[in-house]
Amino acid sequence: MRTCIMCAILGLFFVTSFATSARAQDSTRLERFEYVLGASAAFSLLDYIGFNLDVRQLHNTQWVYHGIQGLAQAAITYFLYKTCGLSSAISFNLIWWTWGDDLGYYGWAYAINPASHGSWENRVFNGLQCDQINWAYWTPIGLMRPPSALIARDALVAQAVIGFSVSMGILW
Repeated sequence: MRTCIMCAILGLFFVTSFATSARAQDSTRLERFEYVLGASAAFSLLDYIGFNLDVRQLHNTQWVYHGIQGLAQAAITYFLYKTCGLSSAISFNLIWWTWGDDLGYYGWAYAINPASHGSWENRVFNGLQCDQINWAYWTPIGLMRPPSALIARDALVAQAVIGFSVSMGILW
C-alpha cells in the first residue's frame, strides 16, 4: 500500500513535469524561489512521514525507504529542471546536500508534534537533542571526516545556513 502511494506521488511529479507549458527559461526569479522552497518543504515532509512510518513504526529496513526517497528526489529534481531550469534543480539539491532538508525534517517534527511515545520524532524526542550527530556522513562536513565520526550539531546548522544562502544566490 505504501509503495503504491509513493509510486503515485512519483508519477504525479513526472506527469506534471511533462504537462507544463511554460518553458524553463521563461520562469521568473520569484517563481524559481517559490518552486525551490516548496520542493524543499515537500521533500522534508516526505522524509519526515516516510522515515517515521517505514523505519520507526513498521521497523522496515532503511534501504527500501532510502531507495524510495532517492526516486522522489530525482523526480523533484527533474520537475524543477523542466519547470524552472538547471539553476533551480541545483539549488534544491544544494539545500539537501548541506543538511537544509534535514533541518526541515526536524521543523516538521516540531510543527506536527505527534504524541509518539518514542516511535515518531516530535518536540521532545528528536535527533537534534544530542550535540553529536553521526548520520550526516553524506554532507560536505561529513565527507571530510571518517565515516563513523561524530559531527557537532552547530557545525551542521552553520553548514545548512551557508548552503541555503548559496542556493538562494544561485537563483538570483
